[in-house]
Amino acid sequence: MNPRAETQTANKDLETTEIVRKARENASRMLRDAGYDIGNNVDVVIDPKLPFMGYTAPQRGGFKIVVSGGSVESGLLEGLLVHEMSHVYRIRTQHPSHNGTILQEAVGNLGKMQPYQEKILFDLLNDIQDLYADDISFQVIRKNKIMNDSQATDFLQSWVKDKPAKTDDVKKDNWTNASIMEHNARALAQMHRHGVKDVDNRAKLANQKFLASIPPKMAEHYPYFENLLTNLRQDLTEDNYGTLLADVLKHFLEAANINRLK
Repeated sequence: MNPRAETQTANKDLETTEIVRKARENASRMLRDAGYDIGNNVDVVIDPKLPFMGYTAPQRGGFKIVVSGGSVESGLLEGLLVHEMSHVYRIRTQHPSHNGTILQEAVGNLGKMQPYQEKILFDLLNDIQDLYADDISFQVIRKNKIMNDSQATDFLQSWVKDKPAKTDDVKKDNWTNASIMEHNARALAQMHRHGVKDVDNRAKLANQKFLASIPPKMAEHYPYFENLLTNLRQDLTEDNYGTLLADVLKHFLEAANINRLK
């Protein structure tokens, strides 16, 4: 690399670091002003190769939020950090939804599974965590006008898929499509929880198209997931939450293992 290119790269890195620093400060302040103080020991780092927007991980004495290079350039960084910091708040206030032991036990009780199956189940439980985090983050995002109503609609409608997976591996397809069904339910549930309009019923119609494309025995489970995720309670105890997860996983396995259903 020539000296000029090195200088340009260094300047770009400094600019990106400053963008992230300001976004971190703003997101933390907005949460604190809304009554959700997450403390000071929260680092934000960039992973240029991260294939999704970001995630939160505990570290000694605090937390680390990892954001993708794409999220920095997307204009959505502050909203992303508000969301991830809402996870930090849920963990620090010991909300059952963010108790890792409960999640591990819920999946572990099901016995040995294939890696793709285990990932799908943890993604399902992560959807529930995200809903609880977004009960906080949506308040803050709206109050501070980070996202307007039209953007919120477009954002959540874009999550809903209308086409199922279809490969030569029927069992894996069943698991994947049960997962898509639950993710669609999560998007529609989030609209209900936060009063986000489904303009032109795009999410509803996309989901109906998807449900019509999967086995009817699988689609029968959809109302359970949308109803459950729409009406998640805030006041669950750890025992309540363990029971809830066991029921969620039972319904998911029934949906995914449709070849066993009569």
